[in-house]
Amino acid sequence: MTASRIRRAGALVVLGFVALLLILFVSSSDRQAVLDGRASVEREVVAALPPGTGALIERLRRTHLLNADENHDRLGLDSASRARGFLTNSPYEPPYRESCPTLADLRYPLPPHPQSYEWDEAAGTFFFRGQEPVLEWYSSLASDTEVCAVRFADSARVDYRLRTFPDAESAVAEGHVVTHRRHCGTCSSLGDLAAYMARPDLTSPARTCARRLTAGGVKQCLMEEIGLSERCAETWTYNVLHTRRRCAGACIGHYGLWHVVTNDMDGARVDEDGSLNPCLACDEYASGPGFRFAAGRTRRSSGLVSAIPRTAGEMYAVEHWRYFR
Repeated sequence: MTASRIRRAGALVVLGFVALLLILFVSSSDRQAVLDGRASVEREVVAALPPGTGALIERLRRTHLLNADENHDRLGLDSASRARGFLTNSPYEPPYRESCPTLADLRYPLPPHPQSYEWDEAAGTFFFRGQEPVLEWYSSLASDTEVCAVRFADSARVDYRLRTFPDAESAVAEGHVVTHRRHCGTCSSLGDLAAYMARPDLTSPARTCARRLTAGGVKQCLMEEIGLSERCAETWTYNVLHTRRRCAGACIGHYGLWHVVTNDMDGARVDEDGSLNPCLACDEYASGPGFRFAAGRTRRSSGLVSAIPRTAGEMYAVEHWRYFR
């Protein structure tokens, strides 16, 4: 084989691998729509939105958040890994590392799922798949009662501010309306809520956007195809890029190389016990904590039904019409 043929063959291998990575993943924020719901009733609810929802979505889209940068800065994320041209920081880099004799000696409580961290017992090294603020939050979720709440700044109810409160009672006492469980983040705006409500199943647009070559391309696609705000689209983009790096092996191992290359990943998402398949479990636990921390809002924390069966404890009831009453 001539040198030129060897070079061409090598180039084809590289291009094939790049193409594989580009089509591989669905982001953590989208896993709620990707999983095949075992309850057909939930799908019917999604398909038939309550009367008046369209009007609510349009009104939410006309609102304007006044303190987006303030809420992002309160997350305390290191800016060292901010993507070029982005307004927000990645929740994943630099990842938290700690040297300690045993897991019992960690500075923070051990995260609830082992796929979110690595532990080298011989070296005594702990590695978390996210920045330190993410670990601190994720390790204490069981006791977290925070909520994100809205308060309008004008009588027309267009301009508004978001604020994190220790609990729902505190928010109401200060004249705010709760918009979702957990702290405010990059996807907490009412405009992003409108995007989530308008398209309960985000699988197709998310997969399309994840194939873009650059971080900027993924972000722009998410803004155009789904209608996410710029900061929220950046958090989704960071999630897509992190999942590409961390979950390639798990997804190829579960679906097979050909199915991944052809984007044919519509098999069973959960087993008979309700556990996620290895590919989605990697996405859920390796990338999920960082996404949820940075985004703030998720479908379940906003009380929005999706195709995934959820327990009552996971869904947080929110009456979104209350913003305008």
